[in-house]
Amino acid sequence: MSDSRVVLVDECPEGLVEAIERRGFTTETYADRDAVFGALDDGMGVVIVRGAVDTEFVSRVRARIGVVPMFFLTASAGESASGGGAIAVDNPETPAATEAVAARVERTIEFSRWASAGRNSDSLYRTVVEQSHDAIFVTQDGEFRFWNRRLTELTGLSDGELAETTVLSVVHPDDRERAADIAATRRRGDDAPVNYEVRIVDADGDTRECSVNLEEIEYHGSYGVLVSVHDVTEQRATEAQFRGLVELARDLVTLVGTDERIRYQSPSVTDVLGFDPGELVGRSASDLIHPDDWERVAAVFDHALETDADGTDPVRYRHRNAEGSWTWLESVGSNQADTSVDGFVVTSRNVTEQRSYEQRLKRYETIVESIGQGAYVVDEAGVVQFINETALSRTSIPMSTFVGRHVSALRDAGYLAADQYERVRSALDAALGGESERERFEIELSLPEKEYVVEFTVSPIVGDDGEAVGAVGVSTDVTDRKRYEQRLNALHASTRRLTGATSRDEVADIAREAATEVLDYAISGVLLYDESLDALVPAALTDEARAVFGDVPPIPRGSGLTWEVFERGEHNLYRDVDSNPRRFVLDAGVKEELIVPIPDHGVFFVASLDEGALADQRVALAKVLAANTRAVLDRVERERLLRRRERELASQNEQLESFASVVSHDLKNPLNAAMGYLDLAREQYDGDELDRVADAHERMAGIVEDVLALARNGQTVEEAERLSLRSVAKAAWTTAASGAPNATLAIDGDVAVDAHRGRLRQLLENLFSNAIRHGGDDVTVRVGPLGDRAGFYVEDDGPGIPPDERPRIFEAGYTTSTEGTGFGLSVVMSVVNAHGWSVWFVESDEGGARFEITTESGR
Repeated sequence: MSDSRVVLVDECPEGLVEAIERRGFTTETYADRDAVFGALDDGMGVVIVRGAVDTEFVSRVRARIGVVPMFFLTASAGESASGGGAIAVDNPETPAATEAVAARVERTIEFSRWASAGRNSDSLYRTVVEQSHDAIFVTQDGEFRFWNRRLTELTGLSDGELAETTVLSVVHPDDRERAADIAATRRRGDDAPVNYEVRIVDADGDTRECSVNLEEIEYHGSYGVLVSVHDVTEQRATEAQFRGLVELARDLVTLVGTDERIRYQSPSVTDVLGFDPGELVGRSASDLIHPDDWERVAAVFDHALETDADGTDPVRYRHRNAEGSWTWLESVGSNQADTSVDGFVVTSRNVTEQRSYEQRLKRYETIVESIGQGAYVVDEAGVVQFINETALSRTSIPMSTFVGRHVSALRDAGYLAADQYERVRSALDAALGGESERERFEIELSLPEKEYVVEFTVSPIVGDDGEAVGAVGVSTDVTDRKRYEQRLNALHASTRRLTGATSRDEVADIAREAATEVLDYAISGVLLYDESLDALVPAALTDEARAVFGDVPPIPRGSGLTWEVFERGEHNLYRDVDSNPRRFVLDAGVKEELIVPIPDHGVFFVASLDEGALADQRVALAKVLAANTRAVLDRVERERLLRRRERELASQNEQLESFASVVSHDLKNPLNAAMGYLDLAREQYDGDELDRVADAHERMAGIVEDVLALARNGQTVEEAERLSLRSVAKAAWTTAASGAPNATLAIDGDVAVDAHRGRLRQLLENLFSNAIRHGGDDVTVRVGPLGDRAGFYVEDDGPGIPPDERPRIFEAGYTTSTEGTGFGLSVVMSVVNAHGWSVWFVESDEGGARFEITTESGR
């Protein structure tokens, strides 16, 4: 190797000179770079310079002797130098590093000699050794014989480590067998790939994706392989990213040629449209797009071709899917007609659900704008985001200016009082804080044009995570409703006052006051019918009504609009009253008048001097007020009649008391005197004539007692107690049957009766006596409770009462017996009436008389 000299410049390390000479090379050392040019000749093997790469120096050397390997010993070699094609290596500072540099110099000289033997030695050397960005090496028998610096960078191994390393040891374990097979196949002379991919594992254990090119060579007389290794790790990663974007993306990526035929379809078409990607390749896009949409889609792409636009605006259309139905897509095309693609790269996404959502949203927006209620949306910070047209048009407040501002701006602008704003803020805090799903409250707004009462309902808007992201408020103008409620409350109050009225005039006055409080009609009044005048008489008029109509006289039958309503019994709202010929008061200036009948009593009216003032909910309230007035007037009339009846009854009771007194004193005393004189007459004379006189006296005494009892029992029962029917019946039987020891009383059961003890006993005594009188001394009388209703019965097995005489049995003085007075059953009826009971006569099962007394009082 002595034929190759190694020239060292600028005080190269002595250890390096010795290491190079030990490898059989001759060395020459020069102090400066200019001195080198005198020694340059064809026997120059390598030039080694200490210091940074000097491209000018490299050019001067190669201009003198051509391409020669040149090494620069630098403090930090980094990558191979460019421009001059020199090799930068780290300045060796240790014996091992010195030996490594010497070994590399030796390999470079050997490779240079081999390369110089070829036809393209200069090009080959520059590419392989100096300027290549690929790792290049020569291998023989599986070992590295030569390598450039890029291989050390790729593998992370030093020159010394590569010298002791086999080629397969840097290959990934999973790729070694394949690489070894390829090498063995080539060594045998069989066909083997000259390019393939393999993974290299560097010194840190990291894997690099590499593309390998091989060329069989004869290297210094022996078989060898020249290998070029290109690191494609980043390229493969980029390709994988783009492949993943295309193949794994949910959107469709379609390559459509300028002939409208599909050249490529990404795998996502299976998920979106149900096709296998290969099914659509070669088909015309026009066959897959809905006929009604194709013209619009084609126009977009034709425009892009005509204008050379890079892309297209989004276009929506219906695309056929694998099931034969249509799926809505939105596509954007990238015009690549002037590139190797020769077509459009179309990116599409399924917008079927979005379109459905947008349609639903549009419907919701239509609903929101059509509900007739104000709608407001605020975000989680309380900033107004949306106000619908209804809310904007409801008031003169410039609500649109508050969109994008906090709700407190309404307070700051003076539209919300402090207390009203606190209601709003409290409701929003509850909804946004998750404390309430619905907050309802009312606020009052006093605005120049109107006073409002608004009902708000605030609900949270919940996001996918369940947290409130805002709130929606719906407002309803409840001003009319609140006023109607106030009028109803006033109507209830007036009704309570009406119930306490005791006269027609008082009722009329209360109705007049209610017209102002409830209906808010200043011109109103009540006219009541006066039977004695056969006219409607003004009973109560408001001051405003008197000012309009003056002193209104009684309105005779058939006169004016009031009589028209009173006689027809139906309310009427008269328009254009001032021009109506039937109006009673002329030239009053009244435009409208509502007249509501108070049946049987009169009419209630309200009037207005303006048109359209009566056409609202107050018309219904006026009718209610009139109905209430009628009910109270009915009650007042009933009470008036009742008081008159009570006075009449009191007078009758006084007459009865007077009659009873006459019977008790004025009749009984002469009768007792007559009986005394009859006893004296019997002492002087005894005959049938006196017996007949005695009978007459007894009958007169019986009549007096019955008439006295009838007079007293005509009064009502003031005190009643719970009595046992069995007990009272037994007591009454001892009295009634004292003269008929063979008569029998049968009690079939007991029942409690609320009655006056003495009068109930009198009732039973009269019924028992009546049965004995008509049925004989051996009659059987039965007493017991009614089975189907409250009460009791008294029946006997006597001869009964003939049907044609039954309607008169309760008449006073009526009797079918020569011994009776005819007042017994009349007394029974008076006791029944005094208790508020009822009495019925039917025939008993034995054919006798049966009296049924029901004790359910009707009083």
